[in-house]
Amino acid sequence: MYDVMQGVRVIEVAEHTFVPAAAMILADWGADVIKIERVVGGGDAARSMRAIQRPGLKSNPYFEAANRGKRGLGLDLTKAEGREYLYKLIEGADVFITNMRDDACVKLGITAADVQKINPKIVYASGTGYGRRGPLSAARGFDMPSSWTRSGSAFVQAPANGGPPPSQPGSVGDLTGGATLAGAICAALFRRERTGKGAIVDHALYQMGTYIMSQALIQASMGWKAAGPMPAREAMPDPMLNWYKTSDNRWLLLCLLYEAWWEDFATKVGRPEWITDPKFVDSAARAANCVEMIAQLDAIFASQTLAEWEAQFAELEGVWSPAKSPEEVIADPQALENGFVTPVTYPDGDHYLTGASPAQFDGRPVGELKASPTHGEHTDDVMRELGLTDEQITALKSRGIII
Repeated sequence: MYDVMQGVRVIEVAEHTFVPAAAMILADWGADVIKIERVVGGGDAARSMRAIQRPGLKSNPYFEAANRGKRGLGLDLTKAEGREYLYKLIEGADVFITNMRDDACVKLGITAADVQKINPKIVYASGTGYGRRGPLSAARGFDMPSSWTRSGSAFVQAPANGGPPPSQPGSVGDLTGGATLAGAICAALFRRERTGKGAIVDHALYQMGTYIMSQALIQASMGWKAAGPMPAREAMPDPMLNWYKTSDNRWLLLCLLYEAWWEDFATKVGRPEWITDPKFVDSAARAANCVEMIAQLDAIFASQTLAEWEAQFAELEGVWSPAKSPEEVIADPQALENGFVTPVTYPDGDHYLTGASPAQFDGRPVGELKASPTHGEHTDDVMRELGLTDEQITALKSRGIII
């Protein structure tokens, strides 16, 4: 954990990944994040997402990816008494963060106006599927439909044979959206330090998607038809930006974007004659003869294993990478030595590995982190901080106000 957000208290009323990920990053940076979950129904819906649950797992990876390092409070916000305790927490908080839709915020009394009436200097941050305005402002949203599909990302990667666009890997929009929302919250807190003024910070999954697609949107606005559907690999216009398979059935990606790297590459793959071959001499020639060149490169790369290519390309001027599996990534010295993959520890000392938050401070990795809270794990501690006795806490539990 870092200390750059030490002393900042964040109250989270959110589920799934996008907005909880923002609060998690603030926790990684030292903030005290209190995650408020429903008393009934098992809390955050992400805890019971079955798409990726497997028997025997200690916790759900879907939930862990957005909730480490927080304190967990089970509180029934549908009851007035439960909301009163939320409001007491808001009084002493710096940030309130939610992804509840507008109708739910009104019902629970947690709109921006409600929260800032209690604490005018608070930073009220929210994340939605499609934004606060427009015909979809009230619509439900998730990462894949809202960020990946609607933004054009899926369209430009659809195969040329008319097949469906590929599904998005992982929670790309959720986690990048969470990172940018965390940054926006920090900017709002910085302004508050200088002016004393609170803020309302909005972000949306669709907005994250359109930002990621900025280059294609610029092309479209200039009348240059955006790429897509994706050409077949065997006919990619730039053979130097393409996938190739090794003899041991491993894929590697070439990313030789500069003409200055061509001679070194041709030499490294044992084809120095290509340097002056009119069919391959420059990027325009390679594009005109891409099918022929890719076929030849397929044969070349299929002649050796990935390990052999790694040795042969050790001093390649250009950029390339093997397609690594998650199992390889968590053992990759490059990721481990830089702290890009870091351990997260359960209370019993057991741990798992995860991708660290995408920034480092003071020249060091974030270090070991604490796992996500169990449902209501820190309820007693938080309620005691509000001045309640153990007897009062027990009474609230008996009435279903807390868990």
